[in-house]
Amino acid sequence: MNPVGKPLQRRGERNVFCPHYKGCLDHAVSESWSYWACGNCRHMLDQGARPEMRMISTDWIEHYDLRLRF
Repeated sequence: MNPVGKPLQRRGERNVFCPHYKGCLDHAVSESWSYWACGNCRHMLDQGARPEMRMISTDWIEHYDLRLRF
């Protein structure tokens, strides 16, 4: 069992950006669960593993030029 996370064998939402997600996933796989959820885990809203989006000069950003009328 993942000592930090508390995965539940039920359908529901998972937080893939949780830093403990891998441990919970490993536990679900070792138990042969077809599905699992974070449930009411205290880390459900933890976004610590979310990658930071960085923009570089070659990135394409769609934009629109709007004309102002006076």
